[in-house]
Amino acid sequence: MVDKLRDEIMEKIKHAAGNKPSFCVIGAGNGGLAMAGYLAVYGFSVNIWTRDREKMEALANAGGIEVEGKIEGFGELNKIDPDFQKSIEDVDIIMVVVPANGHREIGEKLVKYVKPGQTIVLNPGRTGGALELYNLFRKQGKVREDIIFAEAQTFLFVARKLGVHKVRIFDIKRSVPVSAVRSYKNPELIKKLRMAFPQFTPTSDVLHTSLGNVALMFHPGVMLLNTGWVESNHGNFEYYLEGISPGVAKVLERVDKERIKIAEAVGIRVPSLKDWLYFSYGSTGLDLYESVQTTLAYKGVMAPSTIHHRYILEDVPMSLVPMSSLGKKFGVETKCIDSLINIACYQQERDFWSEGRTVDHMGIKNFDLKTIKRLMAGEIV
Repeated sequence: MVDKLRDEIMEKIKHAAGNKPSFCVIGAGNGGLAMAGYLAVYGFSVNIWTRDREKMEALANAGGIEVEGKIEGFGELNKIDPDFQKSIEDVDIIMVVVPANGHREIGEKLVKYVKPGQTIVLNPGRTGGALELYNLFRKQGKVREDIIFAEAQTFLFVARKLGVHKVRIFDIKRSVPVSAVRSYKNPELIKKLRMAFPQFTPTSDVLHTSLGNVALMFHPGVMLLNTGWVESNHGNFEYYLEGISPGVAKVLERVDKERIKIAEAVGIRVPSLKDWLYFSYGSTGLDLYESVQTTLAYKGVMAPSTIHHRYILEDVPMSLVPMSSLGKKFGVETKCIDSLINIACYQQERDFWSEGRTVDHMGIKNFDLKTIKRLMAGEIV
């Protein structure tokens, strides 16, 4: 099975037109190791950077990343340098794979050092990530025609790190929508990415990727509704297959309906969470609960051992709060989403409403829908 998948991906990469792009992966957690390891195993030049010096030293000592699971091999890294500027210089594509509440910090570094011709992709953008990144550049007068600002709708891999330089990839999604902020850049974006990632597919614009964010259902909702279980046995249960019971699934479906209504309010059709599982993994079922139970990619994925985890600390402020903010802007009630945000605030004893990403951070607070669409199309800067 591993060899078959590897052969399929290699065949698609081999037939991609053009020279192989070089990459820098920002982040060395579950996602960063999976992304960098995948690229390195398939022969791409990959740099990696994380602000954690100990991780950088361990990666430098190892020389690369050991990958197991859906693909297997040792991926040798090109450059492992704690200097951010040196890590991204001269690469074609910068893949940002950090929790979304780190996007702003990374964005401020990128504003200083990104060069003409480079492409930045948030993996994923969560809700409004690419718009916020673009807004950071816009406020500094650094938007250029030859820099692409983009985001993926969700993360390509289901993965868990097994050590500082070892990662297990449980599955690779069949299809992940991506878009640039200026959507006329999408053909160029896809041409670059598909040399390494045949799974990336173009979508209309970054509102589509942001409103297609499924993490806001699967991450904070499941964690908050399983607080007792996580705290009692430190996550010793299968997160998706056991954590999403029929009752939990009903709450997730309600959140999903609010998300879909926001999308409809801005003239966008997004798949339901149940349909997304089918498109991504081939899952089937009469309802969300049944579809989750048939998702083989989720087998063996264990729950976090603590409630102080990015599924809440990242996805409440960077998925739920911006979704609520968009709902308010476009006149859509988000009672269930708002309830989850409030519960998270009480549980974590912090104000996610003030910490979270809003339409103000995205730079669209004072824009009507027509102006927002012109911005995303690249008709205005």
